[in-house]
Amino acid sequence: MERVLHYAIKRDYAQYTSTLKEPWRLSISGLSSSLVEAINTKGEDLELNPDEDYASDPAAQFGIAEAKLHRERGINMPMFLGLMKYYHQAYIDLIRDSSFNESDKLKYENLLNRFFNRVEIGFCSTWSTYTENQIIDELQDRSRQMTNEKNKYLTIFESLSMPVFIVNPFGKIESMNHAASRFLNLLATPGENYYGNDRIEPDFIAEFPWLEDIYEDFLQRPETKVFYEKSINDPTQYYYISCSRSLDISNKFQGSIFVIEDITNRKEMEKELERLATTDPLTGARNRRSFMQIFEQEIIRFHRYHTSFALLILDIDHFKNINDVFGHDVGDKVLKNLVVESQSVLRESDIFARWGGEEFIILLPESSAHEASTVAERLRSKLSKVEISNKKGALITYTVSIGMRVVGQSETDINITSIIKEADESLYMAKQKGRNRVVMC
Repeated sequence: MERVLHYAIKRDYAQYTSTLKEPWRLSISGLSSSLVEAINTKGEDLELNPDEDYASDPAAQFGIAEAKLHRERGINMPMFLGLMKYYHQAYIDLIRDSSFNESDKLKYENLLNRFFNRVEIGFCSTWSTYTENQIIDELQDRSRQMTNEKNKYLTIFESLSMPVFIVNPFGKIESMNHAASRFLNLLATPGENYYGNDRIEPDFIAEFPWLEDIYEDFLQRPETKVFYEKSINDPTQYYYISCSRSLDISNKFQGSIFVIEDITNRKEMEKELERLATTDPLTGARNRRSFMQIFEQEIIRFHRYHTSFALLILDIDHFKNINDVFGHDVGDKVLKNLVVESQSVLRESDIFARWGGEEFIILLPESSAHEASTVAERLRSKLSKVEISNKKGALITYTVSIGMRVVGQSETDINITSIIKEADESLYMAKQKGRNRVVMC
C-alpha cells in the first residue's frame, strides 16, 4: 500500500485519489483477494486465450466493478489505467525484492502480469460498452449523490456546538463552523462561511493571539493530535484546545483542525470539588486530609534540605462547657473565630488546619525553637483576649492550650507519626499544668 501511494504521489495521481488510508487498503485487499481467487479457480496458468469467458473470471470481474465505481466519479479510462500500471508495478516490486530464486521470480512475475492483463481487460470491456449519454446520466446521478453527502456533512459541521477552525499550512483560517463564527463575534448564519460570496481567510493567530504559543508548539511536535488547556487574559476563563493534523496521506490537504471548548464551568466545578475535599466545611480551615498531604511534603523537604520546622497542636480549653452552657451555635462561632484570629497571626507560608473537634494543628516551616515559641505564645495571648457575644448579648471568652514539637536541623530519624504524637503529648502536658499555656516537647 505504501509503495502504491509512493508511486501515486510521485506521478501526481494522488491529487485525484482519496485522502484517507482506508480506501487505499481496500483497493490492495480487493486486488489481492481477486488474485488468490483467480489462482484458486484457474491454478497458476492465467495465460489468455481468444475464447476466454471473462464474465466468470475473478480478475476481470474485479476490473469491471472498479471501472464502474471510478467511472461514476468522473475518472477517465487513460487516467485509471495509468494508475493501475503503478499498482501492477508495486506487486512486481514485491516479487523482485523477495528471497525467491530467479526462476520462481520469473514465474510469479509472469503470473502477476497475466493477472493484471485480465483486470485491464475488465476495465476496457466496461468502458467500451457505455455510450456517451449513459456516461453523462451516470455522472449526473453520482453528482447528486455527492452533493447530498456533502450537504449532510456540512450540516453536521455547522451544527457542532463547539467552535471548529480548519487552518491551512500558512496559518490562514480556511473554514469555520457556525459556533466558531459566533466565537469570533461574527454575525454569520449557518453555511455562510461555505457558500458566501465574500469568503475571507483571516490569520488564525491574528484572531487568537493568546493561542500563539500553543500553535507554535503544535507545529513543532510530531503527534497527529495534541491537547492543551489554556486560560486567557481573565485567569478565570479556561479553554480546552484540541489540535489535529489533517489525516491526508495523499498530501492534498495539509492543514490543521482546531477545536476550542470553553471549560470555565468545568474548571470552577473542579476547584469547588477540590475545595470541598480539602476544606473543613464549618470553619473554612484546611481539613486533616489536606494538612497531611502538605505535611508529608514538608518531611520530604526536611530530609533533602534539613531546614528546621515546628508542629503545633492547639486545643480550646473547656470547650464542652461552652457548648453545654451557651449552645452549639455559640460553640461554632468560637471555632470560626479561632480560625480567623489565628490566621491573622500566622505567616502566609504557615499551614493551619482543623484536626478534629476543637483541636487545630499548625505547621511552621523554616522555624527555630525560639521563633516557634514566639508564634505560639502570641497566638495563645491573642485568643485569650477575644470576646464573643451570644444572642442575649453576653460576652464569652475562651483560652487555648498549645503543644509544640520543634524538629531541628541535625535530626535524622523522624517521621510524621512520631512528630504528631510528641506534639500531642506536649498538649496533654499543657492541659495538666493548668491550661492556657504553651508547652514544648
